[in-house]
Amino acid sequence: MPAVYLAVFLSAFAFALSVFSFFFFRYYLKRRTGQERILSELREEVDNIVLSLDEKTERDISLIEEREKALRSLLEETDKRLKVYIRELDKRREDEAALAALTAKPPTPTYQELGRNRYRATEQSPPASESAPAEAAPSASPVVEQIRELVRAGFTAPVVASRLGISITEVELAMAFMEMREQ
Repeated sequence: MPAVYLAVFLSAFAFALSVFSFFFFRYYLKRRTGQERILSELREEVDNIVLSLDEKTERDISLIEEREKALRSLLEETDKRLKVYIRELDKRREDEAALAALTAKPPTPTYQELGRNRYRATEQSPPASESAPAEAAPSASPVVEQIRELVRAGFTAPVVASRLGISITEVELAMAFMEMREQ
């Protein structure tokens, strides 16, 4: 009998162990595959994704802000350079206008005006015998002096004529008289 009790005891123990194992594995599987477990894992995964997105977004925002600052400083520097450039252009235009005004050719008098001016000059000047002694040489006109200076500086007759606003023939004639005097 003791062997029968032992067999019954072992069978009962095996049956209890089987029932306990059944309920334990059922509980374990239910817990592992249950809605709460899946929902909690999903929540945890979504929270991790949101956290990761937040970190990346913050990093991207900080990069954008840095680039915006760099762009603003670059725009400010460009504005400063443009202001300097515009100021320099204005100065250059003023300088060119002043240069044009300085080098502008005086209006060329017509032959009638030249004739009237010469007639007035001869009319107003007293005869050489009355005003100056015979030894004194007549003084050259300012135009002749200007012609002499420009020719000595190496300018050609057309250039001298254009600077003084007189004809080329007058300059050539004055140059011929100067050469005759020097010889």
